[in-house]
Amino acid sequence: MAFGGGVQTQRLIRTALCSGSRILLLGAGLLAPLLLPAPALGAEISRAVTSDGRGALHYDGDVTEGDFKNLKEEVEAMRRSGTPVELILLNSNGGLVAEGVLMGRFLHQNGIATAVERGKHCFSSCISIFAGGVPRTAFPGARMGVHRANHDSQDTRDARAVSISMNDFYREWKVPDSIRMAMIDTPPDKLYLLTEDEMRRFSTSSKGSGVSALRPVVTTSPEKAKEHVLDTKIKALEFMDQGQPLEAARMLEQVKALAPTDHELFDMLGRAHHMSGNRKQAIISFTSAVKINPSYPDSWRSLGELVADEGNTEWATQCFMKYYGHMEDKELAFSVLEGISYRSRGSKRDLAAAAARRQIRR
Repeated sequence: MAFGGGVQTQRLIRTALCSGSRILLLGAGLLAPLLLPAPALGAEISRAVTSDGRGALHYDGDVTEGDFKNLKEEVEAMRRSGTPVELILLNSNGGLVAEGVLMGRFLHQNGIATAVERGKHCFSSCISIFAGGVPRTAFPGARMGVHRANHDSQDTRDARAVSISMNDFYREWKVPDSIRMAMIDTPPDKLYLLTEDEMRRFSTSSKGSGVSALRPVVTTSPEKAKEHVLDTKIKALEFMDQGQPLEAARMLEQVKALAPTDHELFDMLGRAHHMSGNRKQAIISFTSAVKINPSYPDSWRSLGELVADEGNTEWATQCFMKYYGHMEDKELAFSVLEGISYRSRGSKRDLAAAAARRQIRR
């Protein structure tokens, strides 16, 4: 991808993007010594959800080789789970130019917001990630800083050319002039800290939209995520028992991004939506449950009943057959199918359940 600035600078930035050239941007005064080779370990990328169930990711650590791949994979995994990533929360000293540019471009193309929260920081190549956010927000109390790139710990001509090319790249994303110029003018062994006014102008979100509408965020480690999901499932069951399925569905929607392979959670979410009268979301949730665990009979039965109500008796029959096939107690399973017909004489459910029973008898 060309970023302007002439053939030579285009070649340099393309080399950084395509070959993982170790041109670095590292926050001054934060590493000792300052200009180190890229660390072997990448940033920690962990999942989170907002209070209204939207997907988010924490990016915490140095920008190293492979981070773009890891970030992209997490975004894709959360999209498949039904909770797409809408926000990246940054806390980084910086690192490889190439990885930062690739991540920023990826976020920009996919309309994913970026933010730096109070007490967190985003220095050097982290700025490329932040700049790609749609929208982007620097909260009061955050720290942000820029400087030129270095190449093999030196302020070389090639490194300066890359910085100039990055300046053109930042201009396309409407990074304020003062910040772009500060990046060009500040040597690699120094760090220009953005003022509160510059951070406000760097931000593109408006009050009541973008990141401001996504807070607060529930942070998670793998262990805490499991505990949080389990607690939520228990509370959701209590709400359903108390006749409050809407509240149960809201709670489960909030945590499903933390447990994208928990078929029981999606089955429970399907039941909560069904009880709430939201048949479409119930079908989506039950479908997710059987995709995660195709041998879970209860989800197949529930899905069959709902799609039959939608008039799709062929699909419903297949679901009821899956239910019967995965039940250990075949006699009980057959009786359940008879019960479905008995309770809904003449309906699509009856037709689908009867068709399944005929196939079973063959």
